[in-house]
Amino acid sequence: MSLQPPLNALHVFCVVVREGGFRQAAQALHLTPGAVSRQVQSLEAHLRQVLFERNAGAPATLTPAGRKLHDSVDAKMAAIKEALDTGGRARRQASILVDTSVTLAMHWLIPQLPAFRERHPQLNVQIRTVDGDINPASPADVFLRRDVAELRGLPFHTFMRERSVLVASPAFMSGMAARKTDRLRWLGKAPRIGTRSRPDLWPVWCGAQGLDAAALEPALELDNTVLAIQAAVQGLGALVVPEAFVRATLGIDALQCLSGPVDSGSYSYAIGRRQASARVTIFTEWLKEAGRQENESGVSFQAHKAGFS
Repeated sequence: MSLQPPLNALHVFCVVVREGGFRQAAQALHLTPGAVSRQVQSLEAHLRQVLFERNAGAPATLTPAGRKLHDSVDAKMAAIKEALDTGGRARRQASILVDTSVTLAMHWLIPQLPAFRERHPQLNVQIRTVDGDINPASPADVFLRRDVAELRGLPFHTFMRERSVLVASPAFMSGMAARKTDRLRWLGKAPRIGTRSRPDLWPVWCGAQGLDAAALEPALELDNTVLAIQAAVQGLGALVVPEAFVRATLGIDALQCLSGPVDSGSYSYAIGRRQASARVTIFTEWLKEAGRQENESGVSFQAHKAGFS
């Protein structure tokens, strides 16, 4: 065994754990996955231990030896990197990394950020979009998720209720003259849009309206809410969607709201492994305030718009 420890390989090992996989680490390090794998193999050869389970297609899972090594060196390697990164600490103190889903980032968080920047110009919010379970070892300061199970057991705080509405484009509704007289029964013969990522929305909405969900299953299913909203804007059918995600399109009449809101869930945040700091507290307090304002604006907005049901 070589007496010279492979420090670069140790750094790559820590990045693989932090990013949750060899491919993700390769992207973060601007290397090929093969180069990352070779670095880890050199470390395993040096230690004469297997550090990761080798399961094709599975995420990077540490062996007991790998977990012991990571627990021993991760904080030390981070301290070395910070000491060698001239000026890096000051930049990180002025930044907040938020890990959230694509839809929440696109349709709610990003439109809110100008107000945050105006109030806190010294803080720079960076967004990383990841759908599904979080990686607790990632460098994110704050995780945002709808499904708290995806927060992997981290303590969480709910900051915004989710309420969903039925929407459709004006062009689509122009062919539905019966909408005001038959209390939404026209939906049985109308194209309905659903999302595979949120199969709960139509049943929840139908239950609140006293309608048979089995008779109103979506005829057009898309992978995610972003695509479903675009399909509704293009007049392909009616859609049940979180109200916060279509606020802008309702405001410019690209979509019409056809029902009052129904409760369909909530959004929560968890603080990452770096733990609370002054900048994270500033962001999470703002997040809770923005969530309260969203819920309040939704009530008044729907009181004005919900005249179709």
